[in-house]
Amino acid sequence: MSAWARPLALLAEVLLIGVLVTAAALPVLTALPAAAAGAVLLRELVDDGRTPTARRFVVLLGQAVRDPFAVVLPLVVLAVGALDVLALLGGLPGASVLGPVIGLALAAVVLVLLRAAARWNPGDRWAVLLTAPSRDWVGYAYLVVALAVAGLVVVQAPAFAVVVPGLLVFAAVAVERR
Repeated sequence: MSAWARPLALLAEVLLIGVLVTAAALPVLTALPAAAAGAVLLRELVDDGRTPTARRFVVLLGQAVRDPFAVVLPLVVLAVGALDVLALLGGLPGASVLGPVIGLALAAVVLVLLRAAARWNPGDRWAVLLTAPSRDWVGYAYLVVALAVAGLVVVQAPAFAVVVPGLLVFAAVAVERR
């Protein structure tokens, strides 16, 4: 492969992983396993030069989804977020104070889940990964910036919403690897 084609191939492989993660995360219940499968594909790409394929992604997704924890957690986060929005919109007393607090707590949970997905390997138990969250506060700050940039990109160019979940997984893997 020529010197100028390799960076383009790498970009295409990362974008493929982004599309695969987005497609698999659409049912919401599979968001965490999709992020984990994407993280494994990215690590295999960087470590071994292994080209990501949809078949390998599906195999990894199936292994990640076997643990019921992986399916229940995104559902709980979604339910709490929906209830928080309903409380804010419904004008419940205290909602103006508790709404942002619950929103920040949910964002923190999403960051912990994203970091756990970046560390997941086939055969790992989600409960074990989540009971020992990373204490790397600088890494969390990097992911907050990545989330903010991803949100800004999607607001400015909604077409990029297709690859943003994969780019967030890429950021989480990079944070874990630094």
